[in-house]
Amino acid sequence: MYKKLILSCMAVAAFAAFVLPATASAATGTGKAGDVAVGVSITGKNIGDIFFMRTDGTTPEFACTSVHAVGTVTQNGAGVFAGTISTFNVSGTGSVSAHNGLNECTAGIGNFFFTVVNLPLLITTVAPADVVSITGKEGKKVRFIIGSTVAGECEYESTSAAITGTFTTAATTVLSINNTQAGSGSKVIRGGFFCPTSVQLKMSFFLQTTNGAEISIS
Repeated sequence: MYKKLILSCMAVAAFAAFVLPATASAATGTGKAGDVAVGVSITGKNIGDIFFMRTDGTTPEFACTSVHAVGTVTQNGAGVFAGTISTFNVSGTGSVSAHNGLNECTAGIGNFFFTVVNLPLLITTVAPADVVSITGKEGKKVRFIIGSTVAGECEYESTSAAITGTFTTAATTVLSINNTQAGSGSKVIRGGFFCPTSVQLKMSFFLQTTNGAEISIS
């Protein structure tokens, strides 16, 4: 039985990942025959708004309306699916930012931009089954910048060595990043007084191949 692979993330960039449970055999594009091959490009788009949560994990600090991710499959088979995300653009409905050329997100304290610092993000399945790990370039902690005219640039780094998540399977297969400081928390490492000391991300998106085939688990 095929299931859509829906990515539900509450975390940093990595936010975004296309992954397969370690117990599954392969990721398949439903709009084309055969498994998704190594080297195939995959795109991802969010479902609903993207929220930057306070440490309690329930109160939003900021929100954005759009995520566009582009990645490449690096492994698919023998129970493992892995890949990289080379583009992770987060934008909103505000004016175009001079920092990254994207429309700024909006918040009560003013518009802001979001940029992942250490692309590409690396996504892989890890033991135990149905657990995924997301890191930044060269396996480092994920880092990103939230910047505004009020707060300036606030740079964050994931609290743990990797962002972690788990799958839940119903009519669709959903990946949820662990909603804890250990799982999805990020702490400020550079910035001024107005920078929140810690944030967690909450977002959902699904992935497909560039020809429009949904990524499924068989």
